[in-house]
Amino acid sequence: MTNKRPYKRKKFLINKQFQFDFAIRFLVLIVVAAVAALAIFLYHSRGTLTTSYSGSELTILRTSDFFLPVLLMTTIGVIIVTSIIGIIVLVYLSHRIAGPIFRFQAVLDAIDKGDLTHRFKLRDADQFTELADRINDLAKTMDAKIGSIKATAADLTRLVHLLRTLSASHPALQKEFERPLHEIVAKLSELQDVANHFKTSHTR
Repeated sequence: MTNKRPYKRKKFLINKQFQFDFAIRFLVLIVVAAVAALAIFLYHSRGTLTTSYSGSELTILRTSDFFLPVLLMTTIGVIIVTSIIGIIVLVYLSHRIAGPIFRFQAVLDAIDKGDLTHRFKLRDADQFTELADRINDLAKTMDAKIGSIKATAADLTRLVHLLRTLSASHPALQKEFERPLHEIVAKLSELQDVANHFKTSHTR
């Protein structure tokens, strides 16, 4: 017996807009953090001097002027490298959020169209697995309840036809029953129209 292969998504860009916005916010956060760190350094180094030797020459500069070029190059390099690595990691991680959201939309669209047989399973590493189970349980419950309503409506329709058949052999009863039976049939028709909007897997 072969083991069933775990479900794997082949596409990482499932909800491009969501994942793009997610990555951009991360990039902005990195840039803000780097600029803030640079600003803090410049603030604390104000009014200080730094000395250095180049061969036998002694150079005295303000600390900010001495370190600023190196800090700028280092900060830009860190931002670029961190952004590239971070965006790749975020795209990989965000599809664990975007994927479930995409599937939630598909399932809810199916339920909205009346398909109560639709179920779905997320990967173990995905987010919102508990919410997915709750939605599946809700769909299962609705499936059973609507299926039971359909079966009950069908039983009542058969009983109405039986009463009409029996009353047909008794003219007095037929006249007495005709109006209430007609109203029952009309209400049953409305109920069946509503119930038949839904596709169910349960019958009684």
